[in-house]
Amino acid sequence: MMSTAAGSAGGAAHPARRPVLLVEDNPLNQMVAEGMLRLLGETSRCVSNGLEAVEELSATPYAIVLMDVQMPELDGYQATRRIRAELPAEQQPYIIALTANAMAEDAERCRAAGMDDYVAKPLTKDALRAALERAARAPRA
Repeated sequence: MMSTAAGSAGGAAHPARRPVLLVEDNPLNQMVAEGMLRLLGETSRCVSNGLEAVEELSATPYAIVLMDVQMPELDGYQATRRIRAELPAEQQPYIIALTANAMAEDAERCRAAGMDDYVAKPLTKDALRAALERAARAPRA
């Protein structure tokens, strides 16, 4: 399900202006995150598990991935490891973990899997905006 942005209302858009890949298995969380992305001026494409994310990224480049960590088929940690191992350097996205766990060891686990950043659930527009701004400032491969 592709969402289209309606303007750039307060969004700190990433430079490539490609859609954000949202990887989330919960339909309500999908709807909330896509709505926030729209409000921030971003477009998004949503897939429901890590396996679909790996397949989507091998076919279409994305600058940013919002990756739920707990999903069926292939969890966010496993999916990120595959993305980092399988995609060439110039196609590597900035991966932001979406996790209900916000302890220091959880952040370390995300980074160890190859994720660039993480945002705790429940997702807020301000936290998402800040993560997108960090992604926009990150050096690209």
